[in-house]
Amino acid sequence: MLTMSSEAAASPEAAPPTVNKPSRAPSLLRAAGLIALVTIFSKMLGFVRDWGIMYVYGTSVITDAYYAAFQLPAFAIVLLGGLGGPFHTATVAVFSRLIKDNEAPSERARLLASTFITLTSIVFTGLSIITLIFARPIMGLILSGGKPELVDMAAYQLQIMSPCILAGGMVGILYGLSNIYNCFFWPSMSPVAMSLTIMVGLLLFPNDNTGVVLAWATLAGGILQVVMQLPEFFRQKFTLKPSLDYKAPEISQAGELLLPATVGTTIGQLVTYVDMFFAASLGAGGWSAVTLSNRLVQLPLGVLQTALLVPIFPRFSRAAAEGNFEEIKRNFKTGVVSLWLISIPLLVLMMIYTEPMIRLIFQHGRFDANATRLVSMALVFQAFQIIPYFARDSITRVFYAFHDSKTPLMVGLFAIFTKAVLNWLLVFHFNLGVGGITFAITLVTFINMILLGLLSKKHIQDLGFREMVGPFLKLMAAGALMAGATYGTHHLAIMGMMPLLKGASPLVVQYLPILTASLAGMAVYVTAAWGLRVEEVSYLQKRLLKRA
Repeated sequence: MLTMSSEAAASPEAAPPTVNKPSRAPSLLRAAGLIALVTIFSKMLGFVRDWGIMYVYGTSVITDAYYAAFQLPAFAIVLLGGLGGPFHTATVAVFSRLIKDNEAPSERARLLASTFITLTSIVFTGLSIITLIFARPIMGLILSGGKPELVDMAAYQLQIMSPCILAGGMVGILYGLSNIYNCFFWPSMSPVAMSLTIMVGLLLFPNDNTGVVLAWATLAGGILQVVMQLPEFFRQKFTLKPSLDYKAPEISQAGELLLPATVGTTIGQLVTYVDMFFAASLGAGGWSAVTLSNRLVQLPLGVLQTALLVPIFPRFSRAAAEGNFEEIKRNFKTGVVSLWLISIPLLVLMMIYTEPMIRLIFQHGRFDANATRLVSMALVFQAFQIIPYFARDSITRVFYAFHDSKTPLMVGLFAIFTKAVLNWLLVFHFNLGVGGITFAITLVTFINMILLGLLSKKHIQDLGFREMVGPFLKLMAAGALMAGATYGTHHLAIMGMMPLLKGASPLVVQYLPILTASLAGMAVYVTAAWGLRVEEVSYLQKRLLKRA
């Protein structure tokens, strides 16, 4: 999973400020914009990587095995150690209070950072060894509904990738320390390493029939992600010298935040294993289709979410420490509504053009028409996750800002049971297949958003939900107008262009009307949102014009 971005030209990356002199922190929009640019690059490279995997292997037992085996390493390096994950979040929450205004870290802060890294390395090394030894029983349990060939292949790949677990714990702390110093570039760019190593592996060994190339390339990418963070880490005068000052109150504070958040993230991963269990019974390609659908949804969501939440979380944390609830409310409302504003058109286009776009992009090599059908079905049912996704994750960050990770943990526990029941109903009772699994993902995201919103009152009485209802309804109305305009323009474009496209390639004949209709629909959406006076439209317009 690729990620994020940076402080480009006029930022610490281009002209590094002296660490011991205070420097003005970048504006939220500036940081978000820079992060978005690098995240887009990262995500697009990840998209090319997934395209390459599908081209070489298709949706097959090999890809089912790889995506199943990768879940544990991905859990460590993407969920636990990734940007916004528990280790990144705990590091920012604790050390942002010890390091103010880009000051050089005190001896105390350096010692605590070394202790945090040392303890994490010990624990995650142990987990890596356990995974290496017990890979076969682990995959046998998760894929109990699958064939022995699938289990054996996944177990061998998991053994190869097991050191990625150690890399995950390390990289999350390094990300957090860099972000405190308003350095977003290398944390944002490092996930590119994994995509690049996998792409190189596919180019060098295109005839691999075991998936081993994918496993070794993933391991190389995980190690490279850690290495890329070290220059900035050392530049800020931190050290990797082992330290075990585990009795420090700050370490206890980090643990109090980290343990429930890690358990909560683990629970979220258990939901994935529930999905894998049901997908294993759907035959070859089922889990690959669910995984690819999730990655296609995460392509825009990851860019937008990361661009907002990485620069905004330290502000949540500091505002919570100062008791400035209005600041939290303002940032929360502006951020979520702005993300809805940008993402609702994507939802409309996903709903209308899923299958032709999957066919255009992926139906090459070993990715056949059946794979297109499977992935399209999965994606249509998951597309509506866009609506609750941003609100759920933003509310979760508010809980973390108040050092409360127990509440998201309890909500996550409830999600496991709910997801299993929904999977059973939708996959077997309603016979939706892979679509049942992804539709259950959407429903669970809605349920989690509602529960977290209700429970947030224990910390902040008003997060601004009532003020968000009006903008949301206006944006949905604009989305409905866009859908109508897209449908209408598509049919008109087909009738008007057919005489002009005689002799053109089938690709042009099919996709030129889609492109025309999509652009027309987007124009209607922007006009409608502006006409309905959604505040965030003017806000983004003014800020973007100012930057331009």
